[in-house]
Parts: sequence; structure tokens; C-alpha cells
Amino acid sequence: MTARSPTASPSVPPHPGAVALVHGLGRFGGGREAVRYLARAGWTVRIADKSAGDDLQAVRAAMSDLRTLDWQLGREDEALLADVALFVANPGVPEGNPLLQAARARGVPITQEADLFLADYPGRVVAVTGTNGKSTTSTLLHRALQTSGVDALLGGNIGHSLLAEVAHWRPDQVAVLEISSFQLERLHADRRVHGAVFTRVLKDHVDRHGTLDAYHRAKGRLATAASAFVVHAADDPVASAYASDVPLRLRYAATTPAPHSAGLVDGFVALRLARDPAERIVHQDALRLLGAFQVENVMAASLAARCVGGTPHGIGVAMANAAPLPFRLQLVATRDGVRIYDNGVSTEVESTRSALQTLSALQTQAGRVHWLGGGKSKDGDYATVAAAVVPHIASAHLFGAAAAPLAAEIGSARPTTVSTTLREALAKALAAAEPGDAVLWSPAFASFDQYPNFRARALEFHALLAAATTGSTPPASSASGAM
Repeated sequence: MTARSPTASPSVPPHPGAVALVHGLGRFGGGREAVRYLARAGWTVRIADKSAGDDLQAVRAAMSDLRTLDWQLGREDEALLADVALFVANPGVPEGNPLLQAARARGVPITQEADLFLADYPGRVVAVTGTNGKSTTSTLLHRALQTSGVDALLGGNIGHSLLAEVAHWRPDQVAVLEISSFQLERLHADRRVHGAVFTRVLKDHVDRHGTLDAYHRAKGRLATAASAFVVHAADDPVASAYASDVPLRLRYAATTPAPHSAGLVDGFVALRLARDPAERIVHQDALRLLGAFQVENVMAASLAARCVGGTPHGIGVAMANAAPLPFRLQLVATRDGVRIYDNGVSTEVESTRSALQTLSALQTQAGRVHWLGGGKSKDGDYATVAAAVVPHIASAHLFGAAAAPLAAEIGSARPTTVSTTLREALAKALAAAEPGDAVLWSPAFASFDQYPNFRARALEFHALLAAATTGSTPPASSASGAM
């Protein structure tokens, strides 16, 4: 699926009475902040969302201070486009949405929250994308800059809109922007960023983009938008092929660093921005982050930080002190000698494969890893998931829509249980584990069969685990068994 580029120029002030339609408030703040931003710029803002639930009514109440809002919750009909001069699309709304298509047919300029920010922000922007590790790399980069004394902001797809920070925008500032393929596919061709950072570009969101190639093309728009530098893994064939006219292309790999790269020297993450000797940043053993994939995130963030004023000392201190973000691979409990790890952010197989490889290396010779996963497949390719996980697990405990077809692919290779709910699957995983073993919660599938998003699913895991560990009665599922 190919999306047309937006044609809006939101930095131009609206004419008196101009109406902007914000379609889809979303759940992580981007829609809300776009409403506030446009209203304060003089637009009359019409707000449409197919939902009229209590959560959106709460948002409406919280925005009662704005007087130029036209609330139209619970509808998406074409009549909403009357007098609309600007259409602000939610990234989660697919290109085939009828209201979005109707706006295009009418020639209404279409933009998004990320474009509103990039159009007007006065400082330098370093944008981070990739399949896994975007939020971790963005956070590491932001902390490295702050620890180095560089004024920096953090926002975007990580769950915080940088439009909320207008009062703090500065020309001599760096904004770290996490950006998704959904946002990139609609990024205006004129939008530019100072630097582009890629974690590995693998396979994801084929259900949204239509093909793997379309997903990769969407990611590649960030390389085109960069003006100063691009950072990517040296052996990532997808990111390496992205065209860009930047003067500096930086690569990272678990090898001795060549000029313009990051690598490893005697166990230290080390940088060579030119032909000077490598700068040692932090030893791998000093990191609180688990896994080789996290070392790559550290390398990517360190390279980008050095490009915009980070110091080797400041970067190293930040990296050594960084704890895993919530729902990223980390030990969260020990129960009867069984270590339980959370990687609930995983919605595709590569994140789960990396986590399993890491835990397999950490386990003692007698230790085993029991995998807890499931959800909704994005592409129906259960054979690939089975092949990725089987070499690293002692057993699989599956739930949700993917459970039965994935169990059929695993077959007799490993003991496997199939459950309808996460609650049931967790109980079976804990029952299978013996002292010295590990249980890994890493879904590897989308959450939308039973949950509104990965965060809701991950929070339920934590609630169920807490109940199982303390012996209390588990809470009722927030998903209500909906499929």
C-alpha cells in the first residue's frame, strides 16, 4: 500500500475561521496535543473519533479550557469535512479509511502530529526508527545528551508529543524524535531532520503496509529526510541500501570499529567518528541492559549523541546508568527458584528471538527457558515463528488467536500448551518451570485479538504475575475474552 504525501503547510497561519479536522485522538497523546497546538495557533478545531467512550469523554473534559473546539465523537461520516481546510490524520488510521479517502478526494491538505512538529520546531531533530529498540535507543540518546550538558527533548512515538513542549523549544536545542513506519509513510516530502538513526529494519506491520517491501520503503523515508548524518547497523541490508544525500554515514557492529563507526575494543563500546583513535565509551559488562541487541542500541545512540554535542564521558555515564525501559527484557521476579523475565513489548518474532538467545546464554548448563507468548499474527507466518523459537526453549505456552496454529507448527519439537487467555498460559508456564529455569514473557504477536495495545497486555501480565507470586486472587481480565 502506497500512501500519498501530505500537502499541508501547517506553519502558515490559518485564515479567520479556518477549520482543522483532527481525526482520531489516539491513546498516547498525539491527537490531544495536535488539538491544543492548532487551537492556540488560531484554528477552529473539529475533533472526530469513531469512539465516544469514557476515556475520550475524559479527554474532552480535560480540554474544556479551549473554546474553539467542535467535538464530534462517535462518528466518521463525510459530513465532518464541511468547511475543513486541514485534515490531521492519526497514524494508527490506515490509508483505506473512508473519511481519510474522502478528504483526499476533496483535495483537503492532510498532515499529522509529527509533521506539525517538524514544520515549526526551531532546533535540530534527531529521529530514531527501526523495527525493535526504537524507544530504548531514543531514550539512551536523550540521556546521553542531557548527561553531556546538551539541552534536549524526547518525544514522538515513544508516547509523548513534542507539541506539548512548545514553551520549552529553543533554537540551540536537540529534539530526539522516535518515529514509526505509520508516521513515516505519511511524512511530508519537505520535512527534514538533522540526523536519522536506524535500529535494525526487519519484518513487521505487513498487515498495515500490505507488503514487506512497502514497510521497508516507509522506514527509508527517514534516510531521505536527514540532512547531516545517518546511523545504521553495518550488516543491515535494508538500512544500508537506503539512499541519502547526507555528508556522514555512520555504522555500528560488534567488531573493531573502522573510521565512521562504532564497535567493540577489549569489551568496550568504542567510537571512531573520523580516522582518530577509537574513543572508549562504556564496557559491555557495565551495562544494566541485557543482550547483544541492547549493545547495538548503545552503539547507535552513542554515535548519534557524538554528532550533536555529546561527550564521551557524558555518554558513557548515561549508558552505564540506563535501566531497561518497562516491558523490555529484564528480570522482574523470582518464584521458587524460577527467574521470570519480561519482554512484553514484543509484537513480532525478532524481538522474541533476541530475548531467547540472550536468556539461553545466561542460563546455567542445567537451566531451561520456558516461553510464554501469543496474540494475533500480522502475516499468518507461523512456521517462521516456530523455527525462531524452538532452538532456544524447553517448552512453549501459547494463548490467543495464534496459539493453535503456532502449536501445530511446533508440533512435537517441544512440549507445548494452548490456552485461550494469558492467565491460563502463565499458570501453565510457571507449572512447567523447575528451580534454575527461566520463564520468558515475550508475546511475538500483536495484541489486537484481546487487547487494545501491547501496553494493556503487558500490564495484565504484571498483574497476573504479582497475584501468582503472592498467592492472591488474580484480577479479572481487562480484555474480557474479546477476540
